[in-house]
Amino acid sequence: MSASLPTAADDDMPVDFESSPAPIFDTENDGAYNENPDNGDSEQQLGNQKKRKKPAKGGGGPKRITEEALQRRREGRLKAAATIANNLKKTGIGRFEDENGFPYTNIRQVPLVNQKNYFTDYLKRDDQISMNRNSKGDSSELAPKPNGIKRDDDDEDDDDNDDNDDDENGVLGLDTIVIHPGSRNLRIGRASDEYPQCFPMVIAVPNFDSDIVPSVEPERIYDEDGVLTFGETFESAKSLVTKDFRARMRYYKRRVNPNSRDSAAQFNATQTPEIISSSNNPDDKTYISAQSELLKEKKFFVGEEALSLPYGENFSAWRLRYPIKCGLLNQSPDDYRLAQEVLSDIIRIITYALQKLDIGDDYSKFKCMLVIPDVYDKQMVENLVTILLSTLGFAKFGLIQESVAATFGTGVSSACVIDVGAEKTSISCVDEGMIISDSRIYLNYGGNHITEAFTKMLLQQDFPYNSINLRHNDDWELAQRLKEKFCTFDDAEIAIQLYNFFMKKPDEETKKYQFKVYDETMLAPLGLFYPDLFGISSQIDPRPLFPSPVDHYSGELNNPYSKAQELLLANQGFTELPDVDLLQRLIDGRHAYKLGNPGISRPESEDALFFTKKALSIPLDKAIIESITHAGISLDFNRAKKLYDNILVVGGGLAKFPAFETLLNDRVNIWRPRFLSSGSLEDLVSMLSKDKEKLESVRKSLITALKAKKKTASSQDEIELSPEELKKIDEQTEFVIDLDRADAIAEQGQTTPVNILTPPKELQPEMICWKGGGVFARLKVAGELWISREDWELLNSRCLYYKSLFNY
Repeated sequence: MSASLPTAADDDMPVDFESSPAPIFDTENDGAYNENPDNGDSEQQLGNQKKRKKPAKGGGGPKRITEEALQRRREGRLKAAATIANNLKKTGIGRFEDENGFPYTNIRQVPLVNQKNYFTDYLKRDDQISMNRNSKGDSSELAPKPNGIKRDDDDEDDDDNDDNDDDENGVLGLDTIVIHPGSRNLRIGRASDEYPQCFPMVIAVPNFDSDIVPSVEPERIYDEDGVLTFGETFESAKSLVTKDFRARMRYYKRRVNPNSRDSAAQFNATQTPEIISSSNNPDDKTYISAQSELLKEKKFFVGEEALSLPYGENFSAWRLRYPIKCGLLNQSPDDYRLAQEVLSDIIRIITYALQKLDIGDDYSKFKCMLVIPDVYDKQMVENLVTILLSTLGFAKFGLIQESVAATFGTGVSSACVIDVGAEKTSISCVDEGMIISDSRIYLNYGGNHITEAFTKMLLQQDFPYNSINLRHNDDWELAQRLKEKFCTFDDAEIAIQLYNFFMKKPDEETKKYQFKVYDETMLAPLGLFYPDLFGISSQIDPRPLFPSPVDHYSGELNNPYSKAQELLLANQGFTELPDVDLLQRLIDGRHAYKLGNPGISRPESEDALFFTKKALSIPLDKAIIESITHAGISLDFNRAKKLYDNILVVGGGLAKFPAFETLLNDRVNIWRPRFLSSGSLEDLVSMLSKDKEKLESVRKSLITALKAKKKTASSQDEIELSPEELKKIDEQTEFVIDLDRADAIAEQGQTTPVNILTPPKELQPEMICWKGGGVFARLKVAGELWISREDWELLNSRCLYYKSLFNY
């Protein structure tokens, strides 16, 4: 027989004796449960059970167990549990926290932070940043030890202000190498040098695809009448440029002969080359022979040696590669197939240039100041720094942007810097040594596009050397020389002109050609203001070799961004707006800038970032106005006057043309809206902004009053106005610009003048940025910006957050 003990939950519940057998208890043994009763007493016990089963008299329910019996049951359970625990303890099974001394956990409990009263200074002091500690340690080691002589405070001030004194090693800047890489040339030299050394940024490598015949550039297209054309886009753009050119000639009362082009073309069609001696060729060049042993010994040629190979139809065993294209790492599949090939070419070119400087092979004694574009690609910057520190072994490096370097090179503190390079144009406004981020504009055209357009126009004029192919290096150099010698912006020189040039092909005799030109010498450079003449694609070439730089935390693209670039890509420039929309945009832009973070602006989409999907090719004069306008929104328009007064043109794509200052001045004044030309623009924008703020406060008060009127005493919910009520309030408080009043305020100020700064006579315009980098590297303040090799290996690009003048 088996039975179960009642649980604690059953102690207070009535027992149904009819449905379950009654347990057998030993009443004399404190009510303990007797599981095995004696067999002799079984009949008596059964009799007792039957008696207990009988219902009580009077028909009542089952009899409840007394409280004393329940208490005995509880005590019996406790004794049984104690007996079991004692038996387990004897066998060694149990939990003994007090005996082994082990705590429940080794993790210390951290109390919660009091949100009302807490403070941290993490990374808020210079001594918490390893780079600053290391730089201070280096400075203290290099500092001269005191000799007991106390110096006057005046002497210390003089030493701090004297940036031109020689340092301990001799001439200041002798141990600093300034490097300015470009799409076509690399400028390099010591910071103490007066001029840089210039090397072509090109390398020649064996051509493993020599069976592929390259196409002819520019591609010739002849119509049904046998007239040479270059597509509808080029022809329509040329017609527009010609119309503008003739309007300018009429404005300045210059004579225009309608038959000049035909006359020049007829002369060119009858010209034949003249064979002359090489000694009479001022542009004579020595080429490496196709049978030279150097072609078998060397694996690559760099710089001028690469350009001296005899490229042509009969020599295709080698090809040229430019590792930097449009200010970015060249990722064209026609040139490179691996990312390491690009970096290897850059290493070879820089190493070749350093060897020409004659500074030895140990670069660990030198620092390097790297001049980077205003609109930089982070992937390119970080790879260049890694090459300089890890591969070449420079001790330290520093960064400076091209526009800031240009202001140092010319000695101005604030300017609108226009850098027209070989393949790209950048515009940035610099205020007191800092670039205004939202003023940066990147344009996808440069001096090379002018060369191509000029070549097309010459071919349409029956150019005597009609087999010119810009894919051949010697023909490209010829086109570059013709552009630099004959192209001009001086409309007084536009007439039928007779010119000559010399052409020397590898393993051929020198030939002299004569040709005539008319307005082609001015129409080609005018393409900077009519970019359709260049036929630039609106889509950026794919860049498959290097991954796009992304933020380490958010995973989003984090290349530089500019509000001016974003609006121009969306065709929302200021120069095309009506007067009312223009003023409204200025007010909204100023209001948004005050509410946001002036140091960091965010794009609305990733397409607005530089180097993503779209290429920008708007006229140069309009881009200048857009850049200065955005700078005025960020600062104030009174300071923007100084930017119009200091427009600085650097680079070799524009500043080498005669009279470019006059033409650029005229173009900016023509396209600048009248409100942007007013000297009282800041007062006008401030007044209109205050008027709009007043109307906003009136609108809020009307909404509050209407809600209070509709609210009852018993209502506790928020009152919401209907769309009709809100529309009525908006109509009452609509902000309308009074143009007559705006005109009256604008006329109170004088017209803001436009002034184009000319480069220093002793410096070529393409050398100004390098010179500015050398000047900055010699300043004592530059000592705070050097980043060591150890710091770069530890923190990588995070170093630039603390050690750069700009927001990297």
